[in-house]
Amino acid sequence: MPSIVLSPRCPPPDDPEIRRLLELVAAASGARWVELELASQDGETVRYASSLSRDDGDDASSEFAVRSFTARLRLGGATPTDLIRELVSFCLERVLLCQRYSSQVAILRAALDTTSSAVLLFDAHGDIVYANPPADQLLSRQTEGGLEVESSGERPQPMFMRIWSLVVRVLDGRLTELPVTTPLVLSDGSVLGCEILRVGGEAGVAGASVLALLQPLPALPSLFLEAFCARHRLSPREQEVVGLLLEGLGTADMASRLSISEHTVRDHLKRLYRKTGTRSRSGLLSILSSARMEPTDGAARR
Repeated sequence: MPSIVLSPRCPPPDDPEIRRLLELVAAASGARWVELELASQDGETVRYASSLSRDDGDDASSEFAVRSFTARLRLGGATPTDLIRELVSFCLERVLLCQRYSSQVAILRAALDTTSSAVLLFDAHGDIVYANPPADQLLSRQTEGGLEVESSGERPQPMFMRIWSLVVRVLDGRLTELPVTTPLVLSDGSVLGCEILRVGGEAGVAGASVLALLQPLPALPSLFLEAFCARHRLSPREQEVVGLLLEGLGTADMASRLSISEHTVRDHLKRLYRKTGTRSRSGLLSILSSARMEPTDGAARR
């Protein structure tokens, strides 16, 4: 995931990680006291001190750069050696990096908490590690009302199990055409637009995670698919492909269901893209989800 642009900021003067670092420097160097001054590129300067009281005796200092900051280390009664400078530089870089990531996470979480879409983040094991308020409400509806996803020709499946099964298939690499975009028709009559994408690594990699975005959609009329196919003059086989696409099936599953080759499925998809003016599955699903049924005679006139 790309880094969010944030101006480098110094940690607060009482940052516990920097305080522990200075205590370690004092113990390793035998200094009576230790002080660290950190200056960012925008001119912000913050001083940090160990718990040992500073005195007016002799002291020595050393200046060095770390990430986007300039650091000056002062030791009372001791000289900063190369080893001490390397230790402070290494540890300080980790502290600053963790602070930057924490700030980014806080901004992302604040943004996701305000969106109307339900957002679920799954780790590499398929466990939920974050759910924003709309996602919490959706999961509560699942628990209280037993929401199920209805698919033609298949038994209804609990909503969360349907989402989780797609997430697992993305994590283990069985679904490679990302993002996975599919509408979920729920047992209470509502429709969710579901988009699933992988973040933070490749399939099967420890750092990989999956993001599921769920957005309520207006319920589709019962004759929607028939009107859509008539409007775009789709062949019977292309209509079958559209139906399977709405079920969230990939190329291999479509080929198996239709008893044709994957190459033939791709040919059908290309013709569908051409007839509907789209370029990808996500584009086709987008117009499928947002289209409205036109009067039958209007469709017949085309």
